[in-house]
Amino acid sequence: MKWLALIKPAMIKPAPTKLDEAQQGETVQDDLSEDPKRIARRAMLRRFLIALLLASPSIGSWFSSNFVYARFDDAQQPVKTEMAGLRTDMADLERFVALFQANELSRGTFALLMAAVSADTKLRYLGDNLYRANSTSIGALRRAAAIVYPERWQATLKPYEEIVAQGYDSPETVQRLTDFENKVVADALSRITRDQARLNTLAETLEGYERRRQRVASALTYLAVALSIFLFAFQLRSSK
Repeated sequence: MKWLALIKPAMIKPAPTKLDEAQQGETVQDDLSEDPKRIARRAMLRRFLIALLLASPSIGSWFSSNFVYARFDDAQQPVKTEMAGLRTDMADLERFVALFQANELSRGTFALLMAAVSADTKLRYLGDNLYRANSTSIGALRRAAAIVYPERWQATLKPYEEIVAQGYDSPETVQRLTDFENKVVADALSRITRDQARLNTLAETLEGYERRRQRVASALTYLAVALSIFLFAFQLRSSK
């Protein structure tokens, strides 16, 4: 039993001294002094996490809504760009038609006036030529032709401009010029009608995008509210 005698002294702990008791007392005192601060920090962190948890549905809804809006805006951008181009072309064509009709009315009035005073035939053609040259110099006809005939407008307009620049003195030439002008006006009006129909279709497409975006945004909002209520109820249950 010698080995038992050797183990027993090692198992017996020495009695604590006064120095050990003093050190233990200081350690306990330090722990007690730090406990309130730690408790306060933990309580604040817990409140913050709870608040963040309760606010997370709203935060998520805000980010998801912005993401959805950005995606819908990207999808709508080509439609908006096409609509802007159509409106610009329509405005130019409508301006051309208005200017041409006003110039044609003035030219007709001048022709009637010259016929009433029995003016010379060459003078009548000269006045008619001046009105057409003025219409050409304004550029409205070129702009309208570029819109109506985008790929061949220069070749289409070249014979007309050459005749006006050289002058004319025959009723056949006047009739040919008038027929060309009337054709351009008719094609411009037809183009305006087609563009307006296209604008209506694009407007309906934009309205469809807006309706879908509102439905998605409403669904995200309702989901955020439902999740907030669930988290609030879960927090109340956990705090009991």
